[in-house]
Amino acid sequence: RMEQALWGLDRLKKYCDTTIVIPNDKLLEIVPRLPLDQAFKVADEVLMEALKGLTEIITKPGLVNIDYADIKTIMANGGVAMIGIGESEGSTDRVQEAVNDAINSPLIEADIRQAKGALVRIVGDPNMSVMEAQRAADLIQKQISPSAKLIWGASIDPELENKVKVLIVLTGVKSPYILDGKASLTDMKKAAKISSLDSTIDTIQ
Repeated sequence: RMEQALWGLDRLKKYCDTTIVIPNDKLLEIVPRLPLDQAFKVADEVLMEALKGLTEIITKPGLVNIDYADIKTIMANGGVAMIGIGESEGSTDRVQEAVNDAINSPLIEADIRQAKGALVRIVGDPNMSVMEAQRAADLIQKQISPSAKLIWGASIDPELENKVKVLIVLTGVKSPYILDGKASLTDMKKAAKISSLDSTIDTIQ
């Protein structure tokens, strides 16, 4: 399965501006103690939340909006990307906590300091200010390369109560599964086996 996933990823990279990679084994790490069937349900919910966040970046107007041109700036020739999701509820520093949660998400298995671009969406309750959203973006910018392009948007969700959610899409990343664009499939297999012999990869175009 690993070889099939890597083969598929290698093919996708040739035809996609950006390919988002989500390691299945990392998804299951989110709920390691649940029975397998329940763990996969939670994993599906995480994926759905990520996809929802990606689509709402454009479709939902907010405090700070992101348009197609912004998306293209980050995603065009973005190579391989990974998604991080974080949230904080009731914390004295909810922005910092949500950002840390997103950056340390099990879905990100890469050195984020090498990311070439970042697309960030911050969602908060009606009390969230633009300054809070700006701070979240600033905190993320400090964690990635100074030369990396970062574009962020922010919106309000009335259903959130004292919550902040952060979605990060990091492009141009390198991980044990993905080497640079010139790496051969054999190289990718070797790198992946070193990281995990049993993991599989889902790719989202």
